[in-house]
Amino acid sequence: MLKDYQEKILELLEQLELSMRDLYLLFADRFPKYADLWITTSRQEKDHADGIKKLRLLAGEDRVLFDEKITKTYTVKMFISSIQEALVRAKSGKMSLINALSLSHDFELAILEKGFYNFFYGQDDETRAVIRKITEETLDHQMKMKNAWEQEKKPTPSQAAS
Repeated sequence: MLKDYQEKILELLEQLELSMRDLYLLFADRFPKYADLWITTSRQEKDHADGIKKLRLLAGEDRVLFDEKITKTYTVKMFISSIQEALVRAKSGKMSLINALSLSHDFELAILEKGFYNFFYGQDDETRAVIRKITEETLDHQMKMKNAWEQEKKPTPSQAAS
């Protein structure tokens, strides 16, 4: 059974994923060159939020163990706040494509580094599959954002010639 603060952390992780989805949908609109990447990633972020909600329910059934280690609600709230700030900047037109790609990569990498999804321990194949899917897709997101960022940083043939 989850403690109240663990419930809150899980609710915040769900909110974090939904905030990422919103950011990527905005980026898809603002930066159409990578609209397919942003839209695909935003759909997966929604799936992640749904997965967290499922894991929260399964934790109540003792099918998933949740050990948040040293993570506090404050940590997740601050992360969400950073995403919200990026949304405001992007909506106001104060963000370039290269900044959007860099920020997206940094957010996805931070999720991995903070190990948010390493806090779950599935008791059966179904729950382990949900956890693995979220983790693997987050890793994939940060790699795709990094690759797109690197592509944008490459000089164009006309820039290379000058």
